[in-house]
Amino acid sequence: MPNNSIFRFPKEKSSAGILTFSFLLAIFSSLNFKWPSFLLALISYLLFLLTFDFLFENSVKPFNISYIAILLLDVAPIFVSIALNGMIVLLGFLPSLVCAAIYLYYAIKRKGRSAQALVLGSSILASLYYYFTSILSGLNLTKVLIGFLLFSYNTAQVLYVESRLTFRKISPKYPLVIFLISFLAFIYLPLYFVIPLIEPSLTLSINAFKNRKLNKYEEINALGIKEFIRYFAFFIVLCSITVLYELNII
Repeated sequence: MPNNSIFRFPKEKSSAGILTFSFLLAIFSSLNFKWPSFLLALISYLLFLLTFDFLFENSVKPFNISYIAILLLDVAPIFVSIALNGMIVLLGFLPSLVCAAIYLYYAIKRKGRSAQALVLGSSILASLYYYFTSILSGLNLTKVLIGFLLFSYNTAQVLYVESRLTFRKISPKYPLVIFLISFLAFIYLPLYFVIPLIEPSLTLSINAFKNRKLNKYEEINALGIKEFIRYFAFFIVLCSITVLYELNII
């Protein structure tokens, strides 16, 4: 039975996970945050979390009154943040806004479940790291690149799962190529940030040259669980290194 309530926990646990990872990574890379800023970021996080399903399920009819009202509720903290912290907040929200606009195009074209749309949907959540960070402590090049590692891993992982499905025509080389682009971050980032990238690089390289397709529900479900565990492991290692960096321990 469909859940028609506006405020609800996302039925896709991966959506809740990606959003939560973005929020927590923003906290761990902004240890000098002030409590009013944290409260504002937390309110935004909870609003996004509880209205995510409603907004995406109704994205094909964005001019519905309820849709507009919830959209305005979600963006209200953004305007408050801009008033308190300046236009850096708008800059931080821009990546998610761009991804959302492109996703909306696919949704209106009735392609909201295409591989491209799924990548964009998860990218909206991953790139919210920049928005949360802009509220908590502002943005600098190091924080932008830390977010880039999360964003590129998220994109590569979604494409990796899609490349494993028999009903998708996604080349297994795409997720590897996209993930390898993240190594450009080390032109500036300290090299020890490469540690969380080691396992994904190996997995994506193997998949690129030895891609095994799945079509059974049990196999696909098991892959989803496995990939969420891998995502969580990547997140924990990235957060740990980020904290050590923020505390000047390494």
